[in-house]
Amino acid sequence: MQVVSPIDIEDALRSDLGAAMSGCRVFAPPIPADLAASDVLVEVVGGMSASAASNEHDVSVDCYAGNEAEACALANEACGIVASLPLRDTDTQYGAVSINAVPYRNHDPRAPQLARYTFRAHIVCPGERLTF
Repeated sequence: MQVVSPIDIEDALRSDLGAAMSGCRVFAPPIPADLAASDVLVEVVGGMSASAASNEHDVSVDCYAGNEAEACALANEACGIVASLPLRDTDTQYGAVSINAVPYRNHDPRAPQLARYTFRAHIVCPGERLTF
């Protein structure tokens, strides 16, 4: 019998989204002290087992910029890339991806000087095989 654990989806998205987007930093929590325009934060907000070998991950993606229009454009770009991950050549094997909430304005009180747009995605990925 094969036993698997969920992958670190935050790290996978940090790496794969960061490789596909130029001119921005993509990171997983914690939020950096030097948060700046063109930063993207990927954070798990839930999930569940999909099968004995795969998991469903709910993620929230926050996109920061100097103004609302730039934050919206950055979020739209990131959203399109996340939606296309199953079609891309990445180190992570992505199954189905659905966007649960398209980018929306989402003020961040931790960074009032920046505009933030957020979207949510549901991502199915095979787990990592555990060895005993």
